[in-house]
Amino acid sequence: MSGMDHSIGALARLGGVSVKTVRHYSELGLLASCRTSAGHRRYDESAVARLRLIRTLRALDLDLPTISAVLRQERSIAEVAATHANALAIQLRTLQRQHALLTVLVQHPDLEDLHLMTEQSAQDRRALITDFLEETLHGVPPAVHQNLTPVLPDDATPEQVSAWLELTALITDEGFRTTLRNLASGYHALAAGNPLRPDPEYRSSLIALRRHVDARWDRYVELVAVINGWTPPSRIAG
Repeated sequence: MSGMDHSIGALARLGGVSVKTVRHYSELGLLASCRTSAGHRRYDESAVARLRLIRTLRALDLDLPTISAVLRQERSIAEVAATHANALAIQLRTLQRQHALLTVLVQHPDLEDLHLMTEQSAQDRRALITDFLEETLHGVPPAVHQNLTPVLPDDATPEQVSAWLELTALITDEGFRTTLRNLASGYHALAAGNPLRPDPEYRSSLIALRRHVDARWDRYVELVAVINGWTPPSRIAG
């Protein structure tokens, strides 16, 4: 029994846990012990360090099989920590999203389209925007499409969620879509195959065409900026 200095009660006190917990870990093979002639468990100093490590890892919500693998040196603490950190990052994004949705719901309890946020995947959202831009701004340079494409982040804020819901309502409005189709047709007519030519008259014509666009276009651009985390044009102007 050389070196076996701690009773189960003493080990529990040193490790800051209950005797029942120490007994449970011992029965699982996480803590090594020997028994006295009277049948009492005794633990050496290494058991104190192992128990404290177990307690730390449990406080980080690691399960006992994973902790057992660490104690048997089958997995390193760094590897386990990285895996757990990644899982927590996903949970945090999910919680952030749920918080944003609930915040929007508090602000707009009668919002009919909120269900879209719980049903739409990122792929669904991309397809929705791609269809809108291709159908209304067909032929407009891809670089323009990129600047007009909102990408809702996984950890969206309540403001971004609210902006997305407003934007999806806007792009399904047929009047708005017709306005943009007319804008694209006018753009192509003016561009005449050379949209980047340094022609003052051409630039003036583009500006004049822009003035006839539905005011909702400005709102669309504003919402894209909010969703993408850019500084909205209205704030730049201010």
